[in-house]
Amino acid sequence: MRLFLVIVGVGVLLAGVGVIVWTALDLPPVQYVVAHGFPPAGGPTGREVEIEGVRFIEIGAGYFRMGSWFGLDRGDLLGWLCARFKLPWGKQPGPQGREAPVHWVRIARPYWLAATEVTNSQYARFDPEHERSECSPGDHHPVADVRWDDARRYCEWLSGRGPLAVRLPSESEWEYACRAGSTTEYCFGDDEAGLGECGWFGRPWGDSAREVGTRRANRWGLFDLHGNVWEWCGDRWHDDYEGAPGDGTAWTEGAASFRVDRGGGWDNPAVYCRSAGRGRRPPDARGISLGFRPAASPLSSRETGPSAGPANAEGGKIDPGSFFPPSDPISRSSGLWPPRGPRP
Repeated sequence: MRLFLVIVGVGVLLAGVGVIVWTALDLPPVQYVVAHGFPPAGGPTGREVEIEGVRFIEIGAGYFRMGSWFGLDRGDLLGWLCARFKLPWGKQPGPQGREAPVHWVRIARPYWLAATEVTNSQYARFDPEHERSECSPGDHHPVADVRWDDARRYCEWLSGRGPLAVRLPSESEWEYACRAGSTTEYCFGDDEAGLGECGWFGRPWGDSAREVGTRRANRWGLFDLHGNVWEWCGDRWHDDYEGAPGDGTAWTEGAASFRVDRGGGWDNPAVYCRSAGRGRRPPDARGISLGFRPAASPLSSRETGPSAGPANAEGGKIDPGSFFPPSDPISRSSGLWPPRGPRP
């Protein structure tokens, strides 16, 4: 009996130490690891759908660390560890910033995200009277000068023309897709010197946006998440992430009228184009470098597994012919979709 109690006591002690170490190192919640593995697979499922010229890529479920300590004083190691358990010792981290605290978010179900920002020609199908920005005038330039409600109404319009419920992405869905499995400042690393390969920023070429899909995609096949135009999200603005949802949904509660935009623009320096970078604007704001990219969910939640297909409005399965596989692997690996070189 005594030996049994000793074994139980040692087991409890080791379990307690394990919990403390796991929490102190800020490792993902155990239930996330059980559901999605470690590290999580995530990423594109290999399915795509096109609605009114907008190409959507299905992004698989997973989890990631959202936010950044960029520019903040994190204190020393002892202070950081003690702060995790609300203990007063060591040099504690400084005040939170708009991208903090860094926290784990679980994207519990697959969702769909447009491969590029919405272009002028795509938006014109919805609103042919929209006046194109002089800084983004071409058919394949991203639409700009759109208010948050304009973007939302476009998504509602798109929902009635395909097999998905189209909407603006949540902040966490946007960052999950932008990071594409990375933990660095940009999807490719920390050195902003590489940003010119996959984003338009800092306007070294002149005062205008550039055509979508002409820089290299991130590893999940998504374009222009760094720069070109800021992208509206569905969330209300909050000054930091204290109390933010951890399930990938948009944070719509709160008194602030401002809405979140992400990604930076062609007229911004690189620091604004980081994966964790956040902006805010009144919902009726317009801007020469302000656009959007839609996200989408299945019309029915009856099938929610990674291999489940979207359902139609009556809850039935969508014809598999509505979907098509990723494009030519050669053009995909080159980072260009459709396969074409940068236009002047």
